[in-house]
Amino acid sequence: MAKKLFLTSKSLPKYSVLTPQSLDSLLKESIQETNIFIEKICKLKEPLNWHNTVGPISNLTEILTRTWGATNHLAAVSDCDEIRKVINDNNTKVTDFWTDFFQNEKLFNIYFNLKRSISKKRDPVQHKVISDYINEFKLAGAHLSPKDKRAYKENNKKLSQLTQKFSENILDSTKASSLKIQANAVNIDKSLEGIPSYVVETAKKEALEQKFDGLIFSLLPPSYFPFIQYAGDRSQRFKMFSMYSRRCSDLSDEGDSYDNGPIIGKILKYRYLQSKLLGFSSPAEMSLSTKMADSPEAVISFLKELAKKAKPFAEQELKSLKKFAVKNGFSGKVESWDIPFLSEKLKMELYSFDNEELRKFFPLNKVINGLFEAVKSLFSCDIYDETEKYKDFIWENSVRVYRITEQKETIGFFFLDLFARKEKRGGAWMDESRCRRKIENHIQTPVALLNCNFNSPINRDESAYITHDEVVTLFHEFGHGLHHLLTKVNHIEVSGINGVEWDAVELPSQFLENFAWEFDTLSKISEHKETKKSIDREFYERIIQSKNFNSGLQMLRQIEFSLFDILIHKDLKNDTLEDETQVYREVLEILKKVRKEISVTDQQSFVLFPNTFSHIFDGGYASGYYSYKWAEVLSSDCYGEFEMKNKNERKLLGKKFRLEILEKGGSRDALVSFRSFMKRDPKPDAMMRHLGLT
Repeated sequence: MAKKLFLTSKSLPKYSVLTPQSLDSLLKESIQETNIFIEKICKLKEPLNWHNTVGPISNLTEILTRTWGATNHLAAVSDCDEIRKVINDNNTKVTDFWTDFFQNEKLFNIYFNLKRSISKKRDPVQHKVISDYINEFKLAGAHLSPKDKRAYKENNKKLSQLTQKFSENILDSTKASSLKIQANAVNIDKSLEGIPSYVVETAKKEALEQKFDGLIFSLLPPSYFPFIQYAGDRSQRFKMFSMYSRRCSDLSDEGDSYDNGPIIGKILKYRYLQSKLLGFSSPAEMSLSTKMADSPEAVISFLKELAKKAKPFAEQELKSLKKFAVKNGFSGKVESWDIPFLSEKLKMELYSFDNEELRKFFPLNKVINGLFEAVKSLFSCDIYDETEKYKDFIWENSVRVYRITEQKETIGFFFLDLFARKEKRGGAWMDESRCRRKIENHIQTPVALLNCNFNSPINRDESAYITHDEVVTLFHEFGHGLHHLLTKVNHIEVSGINGVEWDAVELPSQFLENFAWEFDTLSKISEHKETKKSIDREFYERIIQSKNFNSGLQMLRQIEFSLFDILIHKDLKNDTLEDETQVYREVLEILKKVRKEISVTDQQSFVLFPNTFSHIFDGGYASGYYSYKWAEVLSSDCYGEFEMKNKNERKLLGKKFRLEILEKGGSRDALVSFRSFMKRDPKPDAMMRHLGLT
């Protein structure tokens, strides 16, 4: 029953039927069936072609991909011991399957021979699919000796277990620590000074659930970030900052139970071993072999050039912040836990509003409807709320379901899971549920999973209000969703975001962010909580003036993350790799050097952000975190075409952007898609201008 209702190609996948037992059974069944077919294919004597090899293999592996994707999705949004057990029981089996698949020499030769018969000119999409497969075979070691293949497979197995544990530790450590304030505390008013009322109410609710007489402020994003921005009590800010910064380390409040330090050492050890087996000098070189950037050196040069341009602005921003602090009676050194707080105060002085005042303008439902209207205007598609129709398909009551259409024809669906929960991992992301493909005589429509961590309303009958930063986040993730949903490619391997170089995958998401800063959009998505008025032109001008507030500091922070990432995957010493403790020490040394070169602010030794850097240790961004800045060059360049254009001109440009970038997915190189839209190579000028760094 679960197989039929979830793995459907025509109706919406039903997540509510997925139990740990059904997922476990589906995973075992799909691996077994696919292996039987591959063995059969490799023994065939008849001529092999696309339709009797690639097509059937794609059908079978899709079942495994969708089932494993659903398992990991449920672990990310509804974590529990049972779903963790399914992942940990099947992690090795799934990893072994894909390693065996791409190390299969007979299969590799079949694909290699097929490439000769499918020319790029005759069928460029099929040619791209086959070319991508061949790259995967090479990067999995299909050409290696039996001994090296076994070593590669063993390393892969360990990596999959380690990255899963890294992820689990973040969730567990974030839940383990919290700031508790007794109801009868002597200075409770001082402790709560400045903290937004909705954050205080959430803390009271949390305390009630835990039977604690007082308030409990969690380290979940909707609690932590407004606390650190608005709490007037410096000692309480320090406590929250310290707990958050020490997560997943041996310095955390719970001790070393969820320490990711040794895991980082092991992950890097096995990544270096893998790259060496495949003949690369480092994991960074191996990773960049399939990206737009030419080499690790090119990435480092790109990042340092950006840092050089941004640093004078960051230094001036920090100077202004310190000057403001002194003027307002702040004594002592401005520390990391003071910067968000002082920044909000200075922002209020400069522009006469802060993020919390702006938050009152953005009721979530109105933001969502305005986002859909902007997307319709740009890309000529309609979006309908069908939550009521599919209310028994979802994994949590607050999840919404939408259908996207073009000229009344359904072209896809998406699930929207927007609120933070204890059992949900932090951050915001888009995942595939199902990809577009052609099956016999019908098109399988794509389905996307869009996730954020907004603060849910205290009372069910109230509207949720979000900050403008969260508005931008929603637009960003929806940009990823559109890349997945608006594809017109019929081969699953390169439809949507599949097959797109990782340093270009952020182009559509960052492109759509820009529209969250336009007056037309803001006037449509805003309605003040008390006055019910939308943002007027005068207030909008103040918002735009504040857009690049501290953009130099923010730019340097992103460059710090990116440079740290590429260097730890490029420069670790081979003679230290056997000792994960030594590797971790070396990682922290590299971080120290990067901060010394790039940052203009001091960081305390207990700020161990690598221990929760899930993008690179449990995501697809290892040796690729620079992609955010790399793709921002592309996205800003594209958005520059839309600036100062009227509605009709924008509609034509939106149609072209959809045609040349969104619809093409990974069916051709990202640079080809960019050039098809822009008619030239990328330039960084627009990005620097948009960030106010010119």
